[in-house]
Amino acid sequence: MSKARLWWLWTAAAWLASLSAVASAGSVERLENYLAGLESLKARFSQTIETREAYTGPLEGTFYLQRPGQFRWEYDGREGQLIVADGKRIWLLDRELEQVSHQSQDDALRGTPAELLAEAGALEESFDAKGGGDINGLSWIDLTPSDPESQFVLVRVAFRGDALVRLEMLDHFGQYTRFVLSDVERNVSLDKALFRFEPPRGWDVFQTH
Repeated sequence: MSKARLWWLWTAAAWLASLSAVASAGSVERLENYLAGLESLKARFSQTIETREAYTGPLEGTFYLQRPGQFRWEYDGREGQLIVADGKRIWLLDRELEQVSHQSQDDALRGTPAELLAEAGALEESFDAKGGGDINGLSWIDLTPSDPESQFVLVRVAFRGDALVRLEMLDHFGQYTRFVLSDVERNVSLDKALFRFEPPRGWDVFQTH
């Protein structure tokens, strides 16, 4: 999909939202209710990344979430990356380079979809939310991070009925990242070991923040 096409979609979404204030309010309330009752989540994901110069993906994997503040993005394949948030730090394992990097979770998550899902109260504290309209059977919510230091300028969330099915984000460099969720299991029992991380012995470990 071209960049011009993406911008057209965002413009169309804003226009549709302006036609129905009631529908907009309803979509934001749907997100509020979904997050209010969220304790844990497991889902398959398909990720694509688009810039003006390139299109990457799809990359696939499994996402695990345990509130408060813990999650795991596990990409498929022997060389797939692993991202673990243990409540204090975020660990990134790169199997191809045999490297591990880690940073403060508070700094890394600010204004991201991961913060929205993992932290209670993040919707009210970290985002300005408004309805993004109904497009092709999906109800969209547009979220603008309130922190000017956030790496993202726009986060979009979509529901099909009461099911969360899309997470999308646009960063300051014009990179658009999309996650399509499937096989979503809400408030399931998850093994605590999923959210613990120990760097493999002998690998390089870097602290970035």
